[in-house]
Order: sequence, then structure tokens, then C-alpha cells
Amino acid sequence: MEARPVSRKCISDEIVTQIREMIDHGRLQPGDRLPAERKLAEQFGVSRTTVREGIKILSESGLLTSRQGAGTFVSHPDDGARGGSLIEAVLAGNHALQDVFEVRKMLEPEIAALAARNGSPDAKTRLEAILMEQEQAIAGGESGAGIDNRFHQALAEASGNPVLREMVTALHEGFSRSRAEEVQSPQRQKASLAAHRAIVEAVRNGHAMQAERAMREHLDEVERIIFDNQRGAYSRR
Repeated sequence: MEARPVSRKCISDEIVTQIREMIDHGRLQPGDRLPAERKLAEQFGVSRTTVREGIKILSESGLLTSRQGAGTFVSHPDDGARGGSLIEAVLAGNHALQDVFEVRKMLEPEIAALAARNGSPDAKTRLEAILMEQEQAIAGGESGAGIDNRFHQALAEASGNPVLREMVTALHEGFSRSRAEEVQSPQRQKASLAAHRAIVEAVRNGHAMQAERAMREHLDEVERIIFDNQRGAYSRR
């Protein structure tokens, strides 16, 4: 398989996108074995940890299957892992950002509340580590978009609800469109970082209502910033 070097701004998201493209375009066939993590890391120009994260996302969405001692393989359509279905249709669709935000606002405030109620010490520590990584990325001039994805995925994992976790994983690419590079801006990065701090603090302290409110306000603010910026760009044409 051939891979393009990955920008640090995309991290595991671009790995997910590239492998999905290889499968969709037939360069990887059902039953094909992926190269070893070390080889993939060299091809993508990233760490093995980042490769492992991308493979985990694809495995949880059913596109890849890991076999103990044998490696990672492209799943067969009849494996039943992808569900056949609504999730697949959503991932295949080119949905408007407004529709994506509508779904996010239905799910993610409750996910944040559950993370505050059910999050283990390890889950909370992981959220704090991701928040610190986002702070460092933005301070270094990066968008932090890929880290933003990981933050919301880690919240879903902290919720303790495997169904919610799998839904967020399966819809990861659809949600990624609302955090993609083209809708990033310094204003949005600053707002997201402040909101993530508030969410982490509420989750850390076990304050479910505060976590839910902070997430809802976060999504409302990000949606407003994105569409204000888009309207401004349109008016300048």
C-alpha cells in the first residue's frame, strides 16, 4: 500500500481517511493484511502510537479486523462488523454542517454528563492529558483539530456507555467535518480550548449538570463562529 506523509495538524484523522480511501478505491481488498505498525508509521511519517490510534478507530467502525498474533486485516462485507446500514449510510453521505451539529447537540451534552458521573480516574487523567496537548499545539501555531477529535472521543469513552462510545466512533468522520481544517480559525481555537477546560473541570469534579451545560454552550458557540465566518467570507466575494 502507498501512503502520503501525514501533516501534524491531521494526525490520526488523515490516517483514517487514507486507509478508508484505499479500501473504497480497491487498493486494499477484503482480507488483505495491513503492513506492520512500524512499516505504516514509516510510510505515514508518524509515530506507531498515532498509527495504532487510527487503526483502533477503523477497527471499532468495522472496516478493519485485528487477529491476535496474525495482524490487522480489511474486513469482509459479510463480517457483519459495519452493521450494514444507517451508520454506513451516514459515513457515505455528504451532510451539511448544520445537520452534523444538530446530531452533535443531541448526543454530546449527555455524553459529557455521563463522563462526569461515570468517568474513572484513568479516563479523567486522559482527558486532562489531551487538553494539555491541545494547549501546546495551539500555542505552537497548530489548529489542534485532530486533538479536538480525540478529546470528544475520550469523553465518549469516559461516559462508560459502550453504545455511545461506538456511535461516536462510527460517526467519527461525520463529526470530523465540523472540526475540519477549513472551518478552523484562531477565534474558534481559542473558544474550543476555553470550553474544553470548563468541560474537563466539570468532569473532574463529577458535576454532571455543569459538564452538560458547558458542552451545550461549547457546541452553540462553535456553530455560531463557523457560520459567522462563512457568512463573512461569502460577503467579501
